[in-house]
Amino acid sequence: MVTRWGEHVRRRPVLGAVELALGWQGVVVLVAKVLPALTPHWFPQLGPTVVNLVAAAAALVLLRAWGMMRVAGVATWGGLARWPVLLPVVAVSGLAALPGLEGDTPTLIGGVVLTLGIGLSEELGYRALVLQVARPLGAVRSVVLSAVLFGAAHLDNYLFFGASWNDTRWQLLSAGLFGFCLGAARLVIGSVWPLVLVHAQADYLGIYSPGRTPDWLQGLDMIVSLALGLVLLRRQVRGLPAPEPAGGAPVQL
Repeated sequence: MVTRWGEHVRRRPVLGAVELALGWQGVVVLVAKVLPALTPHWFPQLGPTVVNLVAAAAALVLLRAWGMMRVAGVATWGGLARWPVLLPVVAVSGLAALPGLEGDTPTLIGGVVLTLGIGLSEELGYRALVLQVARPLGAVRSVVLSAVLFGAAHLDNYLFFGASWNDTRWQLLSAGLFGFCLGAARLVIGSVWPLVLVHAQADYLGIYSPGRTPDWLQGLDMIVSLALGLVLLRRQVRGLPAPEPAGGAPVQL
């Protein structure tokens, strides 16, 4: 069944990408709803961390089964010299830390594990699996499609997890632009691993900095994501040589 599905998504990249995005999101919602509350004092974020690790495992199973581990940027570090292309995103998201961080020690340490889990799950799901299935569409359309699907995935916060529509609609836009930037970066770098780290940093500082993220910083985040994504995508389309297959050495998974 898994093999047959793999053949199906390769023949129909648009439909396949949509199916995978919906399937990944379905795993997140299902596990979150059936999992009992897991909030021990030593790891308050245990529940959502488990949810994200299960979704990451599901994406990893499909990537392995369909032989996409390397081409999707999972079993390789990519071009290590190209990792710094993401520094503008790192710098802008780092501005959220200017007021400091809020929370007790277990919360802040648990937050590191949680956001790494989120980064791993969403990068394996979207920048590895969905983007790779959409690659026959070409660099531009595959990145745009995966970004739109990634932004739309955040609608589940409104539908299933009690977020307000006002917050959700802005998250759809900001997540879509963030996904656009990271998708273009994955093609240029050739690996999802720097994306996992950048994604985790942005989420961590966004969640654990005190108060609501200022409007000006949210706007700057979106502008930088869009601009950097366009630059990287243009670089890719104009024929940037592909990274060395392993960027030095394969990742052992």
